[in-house]
Amino acid sequence: MFGASWFSDPVLLLPVVRANLRPGGVFAFSQRPPVEGCYGCQASYIPRGPDEDPAVVKRWDYEPDAWALLLEEHGYLNVSASVIAPPSGSRRTGTLLVRAVRGGQEPGSEQQ
Repeated sequence: MFGASWFSDPVLLLPVVRANLRPGGVFAFSQRPPVEGCYGCQASYIPRGPDEDPAVVKRWDYEPDAWALLLEEHGYLNVSASVIAPPSGSRRTGTLLVRAVRGGQEPGSEQQ
């Protein structure tokens, strides 16, 4: 959770992950779901020392359908993306869970 898929531009990350998976390999990740209306690259402010400004870290937030489309555009198959609700009565947010399978061909190539 909160790994490379959240803190890396998916246009750069998804081809690298795909290139390192065997055909049929699974890429799965989880992270917090996006705040409604706040999609794409967002800023996270990380507290530092009392006399220092917070560190700014970029993160990529998308709704489940947008993640699915991004993965499919990069050659992934059997994509599923959904938000799992938090426990009943909890004040926490849910969890975005995404799973995709590496297809056998390069994206955009014709089947021979």
